Amino acid sequence: MRQCVIYDSSLKFSKAVYGILALTAFLIQNYWLVLVISVLMIVEIISIKLSLPYYLHSLYLKKFFPGRLRPVRKESAELSFVCGLAGSPLFISFFLLYFNKFTAFAWGLVLVIALLLLMSGIVGVCVASLTYVIFKKIFRV
Repeated sequence: MRQCVIYDSSLKFSKAVYGILALTAFLIQNYWLVLVISVLMIVEIISIKLSLPYYLHSLYLKKFFPGRLRPVRKESAELSFVCGLAGSPLFISFFLLYFNKFTAFAWGLVLVIALLLLMSGIVGVCVASLTYVIFKKIFRV
């Protein structure tokens, strides 16, 4: 598998920012913010380095705390899977909210994704990464 070098603290910060934004979108009932978050996360499928919070956090740490950045190797497929698994339900929720269909379900989905993103960013337990590992073990050829 292709691996890439990322900064784990910047990745956690990025997930926490998306979680806070999604929770804010839920609390103020703003479906346009849900669209912005989902698009930003779907763009990360291409490369994690396209993430604005990740880039700003790593740039800040490089400039002010150069010793605190510790690169780790991760599979690029895992990072893409995680971003897709979080971004696509938000995108679907936006369309449900925009067309005013199943709005309670859509806002519930936004809340669940927000809480999972916050758990991943703050605690460090990413359910999407665990799902990727399980799928990888199941479908290993």
